[in-house]
Amino acid sequence: MEESTGACLVLSQEVPKRLGEEYRSCHQKLVDIALECDGLREVSLLEPVSKIQNEWVQIFQFETIAQLEEFISNGLFKDLIIFLEKQFSVEVVSQVIAEADQLTVPVTIVISKSVKPECFREYMEWQEKINEAIKAFPGFLGAGLTKPIKGVQDDWVVVFRFDSNKHLDDWLDSDEHQKLVKLGEGFFRDVNVKRIGHGFEDWFTHARGRANNTGPAQWKMAMLVLLMLYPIVMAIEIWLLPLVKDWPFASTNFVVSMLIVSSLSWVAIPAMTKVFKVWLSDTSGKLTRVNLMGTIVVIVLYFILVILVGWVAKLPTV
Repeated sequence: MEESTGACLVLSQEVPKRLGEEYRSCHQKLVDIALECDGLREVSLLEPVSKIQNEWVQIFQFETIAQLEEFISNGLFKDLIIFLEKQFSVEVVSQVIAEADQLTVPVTIVISKSVKPECFREYMEWQEKINEAIKAFPGFLGAGLTKPIKGVQDDWVVVFRFDSNKHLDDWLDSDEHQKLVKLGEGFFRDVNVKRIGHGFEDWFTHARGRANNTGPAQWKMAMLVLLMLYPIVMAIEIWLLPLVKDWPFASTNFVVSMLIVSSLSWVAIPAMTKVFKVWLSDTSGKLTRVNLMGTIVVIVLYFILVILVGWVAKLPTV
């Protein structure tokens, strides 16, 4: 059985923001293709960000490299990439990253390098120097290296992750970085650098790969938040509050608020967006089968939760 290591495809293209709606429409077609493939985790569309990133960036996360390769080799995917390049007269730059989790931070820089075959050994030694040097800089959170993948990508791809744009800039502008870049210039035929100004942390925008202002319908997000919030609040009410009843009012509310936010951000919302991915994906606004069935399921879960919480609340306390 193939180990689920995770894989990510990053597509970037410089398209004027005035053509944004047309580009989003093309992106949606890619998302539809991806949804037909096995192993799709998340999809994101990042708009250009002033002074940070000039390109539109599409990110597709899959469970395994093999599943990502299936997506890339899809004939409809290839045709759509050709269409994008013809439609906007700009090349689509693609980069494959072996570990999808490498992008889940505030700012990421993705560097793909076409290394000269005769320089592989020197390149690896040079990359080690880079890895050692960057560790000393504030805000550095980690790095990843994806070697060429036969049939998928010929380039070496390096990912550096920082906690802020300022700390990333400090590294890129440093004398040490500039010296190392100059030292390695002769190892490459081509280098492509992609800076992603924000990560995947927006709660619901993963579900369909839309920009933040065109994500799942507000009423769906409200229904899911209620579905997640109610059991968390009731669990705290039943089991935690009796233990801290003698605490000061302000302290109790702070702890409760912290637990609720933490539970939603890192447990409930990521889980629910995956479970209800198909329902959240339907942004047509019409009474489709997906919209109807998803809504009915959530309402039924409301009733089950109310009955379950009522039963638990009647149990004798220990």
